[in-house]
Amino acid sequence: MSFWHKRAVLVTGATGFIGSHLAERLLAEGAQVRVLVRDPGKLIPALRDRVEVVRGDLRQPDRFAAATADCDAVFHVAAWLGEPNRREAAYAINVVATQQLAEAARTAGVRRFIGTSSIAVYGPILEGVVDETWPHSNVYLYSETKSLGERAVFATMTDRFEVTVIRPAEVYGPRGGSWTVTPVKLAQRGMPSLIGGGQGLAHPVYVENLVDAYLLAAQRAEAIGEAFTVCDADIPWREFYGRYAALAGKQARSLPVWLTWCGAFGAEIGAKIMRRPPVISRALLGFVLGRCTYSTTKAQRRLGWSPRCSLDEGFRRTAHWLREIKLIADH
Repeated sequence: MSFWHKRAVLVTGATGFIGSHLAERLLAEGAQVRVLVRDPGKLIPALRDRVEVVRGDLRQPDRFAAATADCDAVFHVAAWLGEPNRREAAYAINVVATQQLAEAARTAGVRRFIGTSSIAVYGPILEGVVDETWPHSNVYLYSETKSLGERAVFATMTDRFEVTVIRPAEVYGPRGGSWTVTPVKLAQRGMPSLIGGGQGLAHPVYVENLVDAYLLAAQRAEAIGEAFTVCDADIPWREFYGRYAALAGKQARSLPVWLTWCGAFGAEIGAKIMRRPPVISRALLGFVLGRCTYSTTKAQRRLGWSPRCSLDEGFRRTAHWLREIKLIADH
C-alpha cells in the first residue's frame, strides 16, 4: 500500500505545470487531494471532480485555514513568476504569502510542509560544482524573493512542524511552458533561442522526476529542515534547445554574446532612469553563459532520489504531448 493512501494533502499551484503533475500523482497514490485555486475551471480534466477545491488566492490569507485544515502535508508550488518590475507582487506572493501559508499549516497541525524554491537562488555561476551550501545571490527579483521565501518558511519550523524546500532547475515536460512550449515556438518562428552558440550549460529536470523528489521529501526524516537541488543532467543549451528545434523541423538559432551583452547594458541604464528592475541584465546572462554543474548528491543520499526518466525518454514523452496539442506535426 502506498505511503499516501488516504492521507490528506494540500497542493497549491494545481492549475499550473508542476502542481498539476504533483496533484495527479498524489491521486494515483491514493491521497485525498485538496487544492487552493483561484479558478477551478483551469484544472486539467484529470483533476476535476477528483480533488477538493478551496477557492482562493495567495493574497487571501483568510482562506489558508480552510485550505490546510486536517491535512497531513502541504505542497506549496504556487509562486510569482511575473514581470520583473513588479516588486510588490513578487514579495507579497513569494515571501509573505509563503510564510503565512506555512504559519496556517503549523496552526492547523500539519505534519510536513514542502516549499518550492529554485536554483535561481544561487545566482549566475560561470564555473564550478554548485551544491546546497552555495551562498545565495539576489541578482534579480525572482531569485531574491525565492531566497527570502526559503528563509521565511524555515523560520516557521518546530519539532512538530517539519519543513523541506525543493530547488528545481529547468523543469520540462507535458503541459510545460517556459522550458517546453516556448523553445518550440521560438524555433518555429525562426527566432534565436541561444546565446553564444549555446555553449553554456542547461540543467533540465523532467517534471515526473521532480514529482518523485517532492514525494520523497515529504516522507523521509532525513529531509526535515533541508533544501534540495533537483536536476537530471547538465547539458549544453545547444543540445537542450536543439532537441526542441529538431521537433519543429528547424535548427536552433543563436545571437552573439556581444549583442546580448550590449542589449542588457542598455536595459540596465533604462531601468535606472525608470527606477525599475531591468527586464534583462548582464547578471541574468550569466545563467545562460555559465558552465557550472549542479550537484544532486544530497538528494540522492538523503532522499534516495535519482532521475527515473532519462533525457531521451523525457523528450519522447514531451514530443508526444506536443503532437497531441498540435504544436508540432506528426511524423
